[in-house]
Amino acid sequence: MKQGRKYGAVSIGSMMLLSVVASACSNSTDQPEASKSATAAASASPVAAQTAAVKVDPLAKYDPPIEVTTVRSVDATFKYAAGDSIDSNIWTKIFEQDYGIKVKNSWSVDSTQYHQKLNVSIASGDIPDFLEVNKEEMKRLADAGQLEDLTKVWAQYSSPYLKDMLNQDGGIGIKAATIDGKMLGIPHTFSNGGISTAEMIYVRTDWLQKLNLPEPKTMDDVIKIATAFAKQDPDGNGKDDTIGLAVNKDFWDYGHGSLRGFFNGYHGYTDIFIKNPSGKLVYGFVQKELKAPLKKLQELYKDGVLDKEFGVKPPAKIQEDVAAGRVGLAYGLVSDGGYIQKENHTKDPKAQWKVFPIVSADSQPAVPQLYDTAGTFYVVKKGSKHPEAAIKLANIYINRFYEKSYAPDPNPFITDSKTGIMAAKYAPVTMDSLNTNLDAYHQVQESLKTGDGSKLGFPASVHFDRMTKFKAGDDTMWFSNIVMGDGGSYSVIDQYNKAKIGQYNLFLAPATPTMSEKLPTLKKKVAETFTKIIMGDSSVDEFDKFAEEFQKLGGDKIEQEVNDWYAKNK
Repeated sequence: MKQGRKYGAVSIGSMMLLSVVASACSNSTDQPEASKSATAAASASPVAAQTAAVKVDPLAKYDPPIEVTTVRSVDATFKYAAGDSIDSNIWTKIFEQDYGIKVKNSWSVDSTQYHQKLNVSIASGDIPDFLEVNKEEMKRLADAGQLEDLTKVWAQYSSPYLKDMLNQDGGIGIKAATIDGKMLGIPHTFSNGGISTAEMIYVRTDWLQKLNLPEPKTMDDVIKIATAFAKQDPDGNGKDDTIGLAVNKDFWDYGHGSLRGFFNGYHGYTDIFIKNPSGKLVYGFVQKELKAPLKKLQELYKDGVLDKEFGVKPPAKIQEDVAAGRVGLAYGLVSDGGYIQKENHTKDPKAQWKVFPIVSADSQPAVPQLYDTAGTFYVVKKGSKHPEAAIKLANIYINRFYEKSYAPDPNPFITDSKTGIMAAKYAPVTMDSLNTNLDAYHQVQESLKTGDGSKLGFPASVHFDRMTKFKAGDDTMWFSNIVMGDGGSYSVIDQYNKAKIGQYNLFLAPATPTMSEKLPTLKKKVAETFTKIIMGDSSVDEFDKFAEEFQKLGGDKIEQEVNDWYAKNK
């Protein structure tokens, strides 16, 4: 089961999206609950119901000043101006001069060594006042009694803006940070999380028009388009060299050419726990809803619609196929338009793409699968003199970023194109609104109607500037249109959001003992079985045998542990 994301650990999600693109429902009774139910369960948690104690100014300056310690993970992308370092920079000065908080790094190491060094510190009990940890580390610290209960401190010191921001997922992240009814961590959210992790369909519309095909509204449409793209020479070169539906070898996981969205169209889910009709949490990989899409994929493979070599192609190879003009249909993520411009549209300006919501194989709406909204958490050492300090650092960060649209020269939230410096990374507590880019999409669309973007803050102002250039004929800004324009990826995210659909993983805790021991091996069995079925080396009925064996080899025990947790944390 995926406990984190593979998008990247940096929390500056909106800037990462800008960097990426610049560089290039109602359910039937037998379907799992969608995000509305997950949200309701999360909102009912003890923390969500906590009433605030005596409220304080969340941005008040300490007088006299205080000192708090932390530890940091850094890497080669941390670049500094002359005289700056991770220990002394724009943020340390802001915290100390404006808010009376001196932040001292007990140590900092390369990100590849962070968790190893952190585990040594945890084992010895030598941890700083606050630090960033993953779910497993948070649980280990909690079991050792080393974490401060932040329930009341959060209610008292978190700003209204921070509270609202961390409730954009209905409290999913906060529930994940809650152990035995106590809020033990602050979710580290990022702006490409939540609803923005839903998959969508990327289609070459110039090929649609050439072959006189409709835009995809149903799964039958997707199959028809994929078949035509593979067999009717959409690129017009007289060769049988196009791929109907791009698929990467890790198709159950992520990346351009994933099939999560395809499975979701059949109401099947991969690598998450969902609720079955009896109210029990079950693992998506072994549910009967995956059998029908596997059968369809087997038919497509046999018919030559899928690449015969998909089983050995990582996402990077799919990008090469896109670059070569061999691909016109793939499931992907919100920022894929950036590399599509770089690899395909720039080389072939006639290549036009549009993004569509995932479609259903029947009359029930397709509900996209979502990743967790936080993979890491800021925790506070038990007995810390100022347990509220980490919360106040978060208040300050989002106040400067979101509430004020803080923009000194240089703006620490934007990468300096000349130096590669992005000072936002220096802040010891960072988090982003899950809806940063979705909100920017709405603002840009409204401003484009009037032609006035003068009142927009960051990042909407950047997107508006790019969209304005694109509409004026600057095709180097094409990527911005496929992200922020009509028919772009955020128009799809907007549709999902308005429909209030999305399926979160309903198991929010760290890996259970049996998960840690057996799930990696079991997931290899998933990959092998699914690939063999699609390639026709195994019958579709092999799925039933696979599911039975999966449960016997540890799946049943994992489900028991998951449901034991769920019974205590509904």
